[in-house]
Amino acid sequence: MNIKFSVFCILIVFMVVGVSSKLFAENMGTKVEKIRIIQPGEAERCANDFFVDNIGKEEADLKVVLGNKVYVNEILQAGEKRAFDLPATIHVARLRGREDVSFDEIAVIINLGPKSHMRVRCIDLRENPLKGKDSLTVFK
Repeated sequence: MNIKFSVFCILIVFMVVGVSSKLFAENMGTKVEKIRIIQPGEAERCANDFFVDNIGKEEADLKVVLGNKVYVNEILQAGEKRAFDLPATIHVARLRGREDVSFDEIAVIINLGPKSHMRVRCIDLRENPLKGKDSLTVFK
């Protein structure tokens, strides 16, 4: 238990000191593939998980297309953010009867504005570090 507490304290110290999140991302295997600001009427494609931030001062109309239809249709308020796990989103879409969506689908993120800009970050999350391990051995 003392080891867990020590690790927790060290993490808190790193966060207070301000260690770059990029350093953590590199160590954890998370890779940002691309970041793009999309203006109203523009689109971006992501083949992996992605984040969408409304960086404008007004609401933005977000559409995410999977297959040949809009799957996500949301209004993001100023400063609001959304994260999408693409494989899980595709899985849920297929469970809901969207057979036109394949597991190797690319998401198309569209900003329909009317005035706000959105930041899209396509990311590649690391693999689960516990795959193939007995999860109980971690706590022994």
